[in-house]
Amino acid sequence: MAGLENILNKIIKDAEEKAKLIIKEAEEKENNIIENRKEDGRFLANKIDRIAEREREDIFKRSKSSEELKARDKILSEKNRIIDEVLEKVVEELENLTEDDFVRFLKNNLGDEKLKGGTIDIPKKYRNAVEKADLGFKISDKDIESGFVLNKDNLLYNGDFRSLVRSEREDLEKYLAEELFS
Repeated sequence: MAGLENILNKIIKDAEEKAKLIIKEAEEKENNIIENRKEDGRFLANKIDRIAEREREDIFKRSKSSEELKARDKILSEKNRIIDEVLEKVVEELENLTEDDFVRFLKNNLGDEKLKGGTIDIPKKYRNAVEKADLGFKISDKDIESGFVLNKDNLLYNGDFRSLVRSEREDLEKYLAEELFS
């Protein structure tokens, strides 16, 4: 029986060694799996961090760009308001010309001989000065607010100050922008 016991002990010993080997291999596989999962986790965490950083940068750039656009729009709006004020003051100054300046204005704008003989409508306050200047136009009794209106041979030339400023607005805006803001 001693031989049987030796065989049993050998089988138990072999089984224990095999079990230890299987446990050792299982522990190694477990450690490899855990290490691989940790690497995968670190990789994913880094990737998420890079994506989040790009998103933060994009949001910051969009926010900065949006704020820059708002600031630029405010500046443009204020510049346009200032130009509007200046053009309104120009009209006011034109509407308050002295009699001599108004006559000079008419001479400069209606000096063409082809226009002589027409009828002009002018503000009442300048009527006497224009009659004295004898510019070659019949002066109507119609009272207008500012500037003049020339009627000749079915031609109507509107020299109203507001209309003149409005028709030249684009060029005046460019000129004023350069003079005021450059």
